[in-house]
Amino acid sequence: MTIELDNLPGADGENTPQDKNLQESNVETYKTNDNEAVKAENEIPVKEYATFSFDVLIDEAKDLLNKHAVHQIREHFAQIKEAFKEKIEADEVQKKESFLAEGGDAIDFRYESTYKTKFNVVYNDFKNQLTAFHKENERKEKDNLEIRLAIIEELKGLYQDSNESSSTMFKKFRELKTRWHNAGKIPSAKAENIFKNYFFHLDNFYSYLDLNKELQSLDYNHNLEVRKSIIKRAEELIVEPNVQKALNELQYLHLLWKEEAVPVAEEFRELTWQRFKELTNKIHDRKAELNEKMKLEQAENLVKKMEIISQIEAVVAEGGSKMHGEWQKAIKKVNTLRDEFLAIGRVPKDKNTKTWDAFKQVTRNFNHLKNEFYKNLKTEQQDNLQKKLALLDIAKEHQESTDWDESVRVIKKIQNDWKNIGHVPRKNSDKIWKDFKETCNTFFDRYKKRNEQSIEELEANFVLKSAILEELTAFTFSEKRIDDLDRLNAFNQKWAAAGKVPSDKLEINQAYTQLFNQKLKELDLSKTEIQNFKLQHFVDQLKSTGNARQLDDEIRRTKKTIEDLEREINQLDNNVNFFANADKNNPLLKDVYRQIEEKRTKLTEAEIKLRTLFSIDL
Repeated sequence: MTIELDNLPGADGENTPQDKNLQESNVETYKTNDNEAVKAENEIPVKEYATFSFDVLIDEAKDLLNKHAVHQIREHFAQIKEAFKEKIEADEVQKKESFLAEGGDAIDFRYESTYKTKFNVVYNDFKNQLTAFHKENERKEKDNLEIRLAIIEELKGLYQDSNESSSTMFKKFRELKTRWHNAGKIPSAKAENIFKNYFFHLDNFYSYLDLNKELQSLDYNHNLEVRKSIIKRAEELIVEPNVQKALNELQYLHLLWKEEAVPVAEEFRELTWQRFKELTNKIHDRKAELNEKMKLEQAENLVKKMEIISQIEAVVAEGGSKMHGEWQKAIKKVNTLRDEFLAIGRVPKDKNTKTWDAFKQVTRNFNHLKNEFYKNLKTEQQDNLQKKLALLDIAKEHQESTDWDESVRVIKKIQNDWKNIGHVPRKNSDKIWKDFKETCNTFFDRYKKRNEQSIEELEANFVLKSAILEELTAFTFSEKRIDDLDRLNAFNQKWAAAGKVPSDKLEINQAYTQLFNQKLKELDLSKTEIQNFKLQHFVDQLKSTGNARQLDDEIRRTKKTIEDLEREINQLDNNVNFFANADKNNPLLKDVYRQIEEKRTKLTEAEIKLRTLFSIDL
């Protein structure tokens, strides 16, 4: 039969040479002639993997792979894989339902999950390690077979033709038994014959032992010491804090008793066995501690799960009044609560079915409300789609219109109406928005270019402006400044009326501006006169070009100037309060008053300019 042993400490609390040999191998497998299986490795608990969330399942698989030998967790990985497969299928169904409820078509649905990729990485690692384990195991089995054959030959020679003393023979016999015990598993096809052969020669040696009283006495004494060590370790296990560890190690002690502690002298045989049996019963009685601990944990888990069920019920109770955004938050919250529920461990067995049914029912209620909402939302989205299609038709009607004023009004109105219409089915939203946007943009591109002139006209304007520039260059002043100012203003009006020039000849405008400012400076006018003149020139230019954007920009800049001046004046007025008791001739006080006066003058000019700008009708 196959036996797997853990690396456990010596029964007497110290590592004997035999224990050291036992610990040199993680798993030792051998057969006995009665084919009774004895398992002494620490049991790895199988959990309720079906209740775990994706993250917890993946972490559990990683943890098992990192902490345990790969051959010990095959059943665990099989169950984890099955649980993961069921969760992936359920998640796909749920996401597809949500996709369809939001207006999507089944043919467009594509399921993707990062969890699947993460799990496949861990599972492939498990399979690779398991394959490597089997290959290594095959190699070891062949080596073990050679070792066991050699041991059998040595055992045979020990009683057939040995001339050793009894003490030497006994020492070799114990060493052979230990080596056999630690030799490990061999190929199953060879196992039956090899073990029958070994036990045949072992029985022969014991028959020889019966004839050699000195050798028999040595064997009895050795086995008695092993029994005492096992009993001592069993006494320690009674107070071992980890109950599961004590139960697992007890299995090993029974295995050690059977293989290493028999036979003993008649007077000690029953006495030692009864003591070991008594200790075994006491350790088994500690199962009650383990069960009580499990009950407490399961009771706490029940409270946690019922609290989660209550929270989902509260979400369901609020479901009737939710809008789309609130539903998305609710879905996220319930999914989080669901994952928390599944990550919690077992509950008392008599409560398990009832708790699980309650959880399924409350999540079913939530999904029903959610699906009803999105079903109604789908109808509403279809209505919204028809409304937006109607607006798209209107936009297309005006796309090529030249009735600029009317079409601008209509397009702006339907753009505003579009914003106020709710969502449409997701499969239509991108396309219809793209069509509507392109249609409106086509109209406005045409609208912006409505005043653009042909290349021939631009070239003609350049020739005209070149003549005006030459005329301004030859301009001479008269004795009357006011007349000269009117004459300069006439140049501005002629220049603005001349229109635009080709884009590669725009430098003519800069040349005109520089020359005009130079002529204006030579007039030696007051600052106010120059400002008024420039403002009037700017107004005339705007009227001739009809550039609404330039007007808006100038209005915005003027408003900003007014705000800044008002803030600066208020700050200066506050500063004056610090000079309440100062002499009016104080230089600092006089400077503040000067600044206030200058800024108020600028403020008045800016306000006049703003009123003028507002009065312009393009």
